[in-house]
Amino acid sequence: MDDSRLLDFRYKILDKKISIIMSKAKLTRSRSKVIAGVCGGLAEWLGWDIAMVRILYLIVSILSAGFPGTLVYIILWIIMPDDSVY
Repeated sequence: MDDSRLLDFRYKILDKKISIIMSKAKLTRSRSKVIAGVCGGLAEWLGWDIAMVRILYLIVSILSAGFPGTLVYIILWIIMPDDSVY
């Protein structure tokens, strides 16, 4: 392969990787939900286990003064689009 074909091949691979990353970068509410799908959506977006995100959210909410986690959850519920939109 000459240099121009190799460079073109590398750009095609890079373009494909970027499109895969961008397609997964959408933060949406999950269909696997308990209340509104916010924790499930965050888990899917981060690539984490849903149970781990829910437990982490619960611990942070309880240990925070005044439970601001509830307010954050409600705001994310309103802001995050549903999974069926995409």
